[in-house]
Amino acid sequence: MPQPDYEIVAGRVRTRALEVHIVDHCNLRCHACCSLSPYLPKWFMDPVDLERDLKLARGALAPEYLKLVGGEPSLHPALDECLAVTRRAEIAPVVSVTTNGFLLPRASARFWQLVQALTISLYPQPRLPEDTIASIKRRAAEHNIPINWKRQDEFVQMDVDEPHTDATITREIYDECWLRRRCHIVSHGRFYTCTRPPHFDTFHGHDAGFRDDGLVLDALPDMADRLRNYLRRPEPLKACSICRGGNAPSAPHRQLSAAEIQSTVGARHA
Repeated sequence: MPQPDYEIVAGRVRTRALEVHIVDHCNLRCHACCSLSPYLPKWFMDPVDLERDLKLARGALAPEYLKLVGGEPSLHPALDECLAVTRRAEIAPVVSVTTNGFLLPRASARFWQLVQALTISLYPQPRLPEDTIASIKRRAAEHNIPINWKRQDEFVQMDVDEPHTDATITREIYDECWLRRRCHIVSHGRFYTCTRPPHFDTFHGHDAGFRDDGLVLDALPDMADRLRNYLRRPEPLKACSICRGGNAPSAPHRQLSAAEIQSTVGARHA
């Protein structure tokens, strides 16, 4: 798969998008959730920490889009402030929110003034009610906000029960995976070329080593060069050893039962 050039312009690495996951949990329980949200505890990002991370990232990074993601970001009690912080950071021309849409009818007037784009995931079950869709379309039209309606009838089955024992498989997953080329994330002062390591870190525990998949951000003059070198690294991430990658087979979308979630969490933390 071709590697992006990651050109440095005016001291900042140009990329397609940067994500910030401002909550880990979700109001849905999607099987094979990329962010592991059904298995993670309730957590909200402090807007102060968000501002710090974006300031560090902006010094070396110039994404086209900044995406507030989750979990379900509309669960954040200070979502408006997170949006305000993100707009003030001026890291990207467009600030977007990725959501399942169920809570958007509750969004404040300030939310609609601050958000610049929406991606709304549409699942077979539970189906987003037609009156909710109409409400979202109406509010978005009032503020000239584009909506990407993303139908997700299937989910990629990326998780594995046991780590890969063959290093060649791990390398092939890293080499071919589109996630590391398009789904970059900043989390707790680190930049990751894939969104999965921070969630693995939470799920498996901070001593599992997944934070080492990320690059520590700082304000030194060579940060952009180090970030570009990191994006071009030939070595797989540790996260690739327990992932099938973005090119894995898909299966029909479904919601997990409470028993399935408890069983998985219990097995991981036994």
